[in-house]
Amino acid sequence: MNAFQKTAITTLVAILLLIGVGSLVRVSGAGLGCPDWPRCWGCWFPPSSIDDIDRAYLAERGLNIEDFNPVKMWIEYINRLIGMIIGLLVIATFLRAIPYRKSHPTIFYGSLIAVFLVGFEGWLGGQVVQSGLKPGMITLHMAGAMVLLCLLLYVTFRAVDIRLPATLPTPKLLTYLSALLFIIVCIQMLLGTQVREAIDPYIKNSAGISRSAWIANIGLMDHIHRSFTWVVVAVAAYLVYIIRKNLISGLLKVSSYLAFALILCQAATGIALAYGGLPRVFQVLHLVTAALLICAVYTLWLTLRAANTRRSS
Repeated sequence: MNAFQKTAITTLVAILLLIGVGSLVRVSGAGLGCPDWPRCWGCWFPPSSIDDIDRAYLAERGLNIEDFNPVKMWIEYINRLIGMIIGLLVIATFLRAIPYRKSHPTIFYGSLIAVFLVGFEGWLGGQVVQSGLKPGMITLHMAGAMVLLCLLLYVTFRAVDIRLPATLPTPKLLTYLSALLFIIVCIQMLLGTQVREAIDPYIKNSAGISRSAWIANIGLMDHIHRSFTWVVVAVAAYLVYIIRKNLISGLLKVSSYLAFALILCQAATGIALAYGGLPRVFQVLHLVTAALLICAVYTLWLTLRAANTRRSS
């Protein structure tokens, strides 16, 4: 791999790590561990104790000193630090993409868009905090992270695609199936965020309702999310069947199997959440697996699309 590919892949891994940390922030209720932005309890570096906090600053912003929790504060602050590191990595990826400006402009301009997108994500993260974790803002923030992830996957793949073999015998049906699978996986993820937002009021104020009963009180959206899982599994299973039927091996076979395994893992963690009383560890696994699944399916589609484009030309 060249310098650009190494930097872009490092950035991708960092974003996946941030998604994992972000899910930890949500399940621990640490989203307002630092209730202000860009500072944290009025400090540029988290205060070591409650005595280091400027009470006048809190009064100006309507913050309550009684909400101070050192553990939640550090979870949220680490989340912000990783976000800052990702911003620097995205800039580094763009700088590494400059040599591609004339030979492969899609890599250059894709990396440039990623710089603006990560800046928007940083600003949006601040708005999420200032809005008091408003549900719609959280979903938009997550969707932006997934778009950034796919954009970086695209520019990385384009750099690798330059060195791929010119031909790869695959039926066009697989390209359409992988595109369909990517779309329905994204829809399923958005449905999942709606279920998660429906749980948020119980996290903030359970009102005597046990954690195991939260899912039962969500209603229609949860049933849609569960039922749509069968659609995802069916399309993925059919895609694997076509690959086996055509005796396709190598990267495509491995990628399709990986995507199918991740889908089954998603279903398993979803079952554990629904019937196990929403264990926090499975909430984190469910979200991280969703991000990995989107990466796997999107990469599969890019590979099939590139193979068919080269074969037709």
